[in-house]
Amino acid sequence: LISKVARINNSAGHSAEDVLGWDVIERGEDGKCLSRYAAQPPLEGMNEPVEVASPFGVRAFDSYMLDYEDAIAAMKSMRCGGTFVELSLRWPLTPEAEEPEWHIKTDIGNEIVIGANSGKAEC
Repeated sequence: LISKVARINNSAGHSAEDVLGWDVIERGEDGKCLSRYAAQPPLEGMNEPVEVASPFGVRAFDSYMLDYEDAIAAMKSMRCGGTFVELSLRWPLTPEAEEPEWHIKTDIGNEIVIGANSGKAEC
């Protein structure tokens, strides 16, 4: 996995149920990057993967411990905004990064970063 970006119901989410699906970029076994859309269950749908240029400097990862529901719950526990307008998962571009991160942008312009393994959250 290189990244996943949520498609949010009405462009503003209040709960995990507002995530309709994901734009996903993955690195295939042959090293090529593939982009696809996958609906979030119980919704159904997926498109065929399309080859895309590899994002420069981005690190791929195989797993993470906290899912998007956990990231949204962390956002709700903070005083940084209660509605999310962007939600994504990726490995940070900084070399000292130790884990992938969830990035949540709220409707009031705050960006929340949550460690996808540690759960450490900053606003």
